[in-house]
Amino acid sequence: MRPRPLMLAAITRCERHQATAAVADAIMAAGGWLVDSTQFSNLAMALRFVLPAEGLTPWAAAVAGAGVRLDEDSRARLVAQAAISHTPDTEITAALNLTFLHDEPDLRQTVPAIPG
Repeated sequence: MRPRPLMLAAITRCERHQATAAVADAIMAAGGWLVDSTQFSNLAMALRFVLPAEGLTPWAAAVAGAGVRLDEDSRARLVAQAAISHTPDTEITAALNLTFLHDEPDLRQTVPAIPG
């Protein structure tokens, strides 16, 4: 049976490209990799990634240092997961919902018509 992903939520006032790059860089610096990402206009982004168990705490510190703030429940789940993941070869699947706080209008994206 596949373990459920560690569900995390964060907010930031940083520019969205900068914040997204900081999260991705922190994932790679902690020894993990990005599995998937979905952008929701310029309001939010969902990222799925995998980290080695020992990379959870450094990842959290790096994103906090970049201005991306995990909510209280996410911090508690992250600490609990780090406490129970003792073996160095354990990989943690995680999902982060990153919300961008800003005063910009919604990002309008043109969707091309599908011929046929």
